[in-house]
Amino acid sequence: MGTHTSIIHRLQSMLDQEKGRHAARAVSVAIRIETVSIASVLSREDYKEKPPFDLHARFLVYNISKTFTAAAVLRLAAAERLHLDDPLSRRLPDIPNASRITIRHCLQHTSGLPDYGALPEYHAAVRRGDRPWSFEEFMERTNAGELLFAPGQGWSYSTIGYMVLRRLLETACGTSFANLLRSEIFEPLNLKSTSVPARRADLQDITFGPSVYLGGNAAPLAVSEIYDPAWLPAGVIASTAAETAQFYDALLAGKLFPREFLNQMCAAVRAADAPGHPSFYNPGYGLGLMITDSPCGMIYGHTGSGPGCSAAAFHFKKNGTSITVTILSDGENVFQTEHMAILACTMLAESD
Repeated sequence: MGTHTSIIHRLQSMLDQEKGRHAARAVSVAIRIETVSIASVLSREDYKEKPPFDLHARFLVYNISKTFTAAAVLRLAAAERLHLDDPLSRRLPDIPNASRITIRHCLQHTSGLPDYGALPEYHAAVRRGDRPWSFEEFMERTNAGELLFAPGQGWSYSTIGYMVLRRLLETACGTSFANLLRSEIFEPLNLKSTSVPARRADLQDITFGPSVYLGGNAAPLAVSEIYDPAWLPAGVIASTAAETAQFYDALLAGKLFPREFLNQMCAAVRAADAPGHPSFYNPGYGLGLMITDSPCGMIYGHTGSGPGCSAAAFHFKKNGTSITVTILSDGENVFQTEHMAILACTMLAESD
């Protein structure tokens, strides 16, 4: 309990010190040590009298969703419904270069497929509240037919690759991404507050801070009034801090598929250096997992950020004990959320 109190005190201090436009007003913290869970909501000093949310608050976890997608793919692989080294052409013959790119390539960002994050027209359309692009439009606008490198011969983060995986899952199973995640992940782990928002109407019970991103140079905007989750073509998960921690704990304990598949998930390829990640050493990427050395040893997890919220979830082991830390914030500074999670992990690793 003393360690938990010290961690909360340090996290509160970090929260109070960061007051930029993208900084969080509050964070939801979940620490899971084996089967023991500890949860807190921390509000910045100027919001302590009026916390903007409680422990049950649900957030979009943004790129953390990639771990959920990868877990679903590995569940199907373990059931021999697909194979990780199958070319995309087995299921999606119309995808450019489908005979050269495998499922594994997409999972670990070694496909050579581009991304859309650097496209000014993407961000302009999101901010205007335009109709989200279709699958085909994302492929065309990113020039996905022109690979950045030969599949398996490089590494470049690609949400387009995960958009393709979403379509592959839906094609292989004949159901929606939301239904598949529900049956393969949420229900087996009893994640009752976790879902896949698909439309703007699905965001009404999601927690967001005012979005500087959506407001551009003007005043921050209310996310639920303008944002459409379909602008995230790979699919996005909504969850609580506690259930996100529960998911990573169960996943990395091998509760979703046999150890041989977990070992493949945790086998890292060298990722591009990560500026702004001072706690990461030799960063790598597995199958839907960020993997790096750190002051607390090897950690596994993911971060994510988008309009109105940021997320970080990390898992490590200390003397054989599994520890998971999740921090979800209502700010748009993913490095703030990530640094807070790494700090908590480091303090837990150093505690007696």
